[in-house]
Amino acid sequence: MQQLSTEFLDSCRREDGRILRGENMTRIETFVDAAFAFAFTMLVISIDEIPETVPELLNLSQDIPAFLISATIIGSIWVAHTVWSRTFGLQDRVTLYLSLGLVMLVLIFVYPIKLMVQLSIAFLSGGLLQQNLQIMEITEVINLMIYFGLGLMALCFILIALYQNSLRQREQLVLSEYEVAFCKLACLTWAIVALTALLSSVAAPVLGESIEWSGLVYFSLLITIPLARHQYRERFGIDDLQGAN
Repeated sequence: MQQLSTEFLDSCRREDGRILRGENMTRIETFVDAAFAFAFTMLVISIDEIPETVPELLNLSQDIPAFLISATIIGSIWVAHTVWSRTFGLQDRVTLYLSLGLVMLVLIFVYPIKLMVQLSIAFLSGGLLQQNLQIMEITEVINLMIYFGLGLMALCFILIALYQNSLRQREQLVLSEYEVAFCKLACLTWAIVALTALLSSVAAPVLGESIEWSGLVYFSLLITIPLARHQYRERFGIDDLQGAN
């Protein structure tokens, strides 16, 4: 890849201290967006039947919280890829392979994500929601926790690899110090998510009957990510570092 010209960089729009090198839609980004849109359709409340009575409608409505949370998880991954793509606009072979891997993983883990969320909502609501969810044995729940954790780690590694690919080509992309810090902070954020998923997966078979604590581990992200980002900004003296995810 040749170094981006000053004329091109000057023509790019700025956002939150970053130069948006990839605002024009590429075939890679279009394909990824289409795949994520399809993933969202796989999460819909009732994909194979239309409720014909009020009780049926209310019964299906129990799945709304699971849909919203699952869509938020998948949406956060899409946002992360979109922010990365708009900022760096890479179309090299590494980007192609990593984007394909991201799409395949998302489509594979759509249902595990939703099942995991349904199980969590059933537990947190004391069974009031997700009443139609089939009762699982402890071993099944453990396997689901491990399966979910491994999938989440794989997704995190791909996102980290995308940012590392940008850092590898920092000279060609003419990255500023701020943008280099942006990449590193994004890598740190997703590394924390991956480590949390690893902890949950390892804890699941150890906890046994107390398997719910393995799922509650993910709530620690509400503390660990903001804390790590704050410490990173303080250590390197970076103010107002936004959008790194």
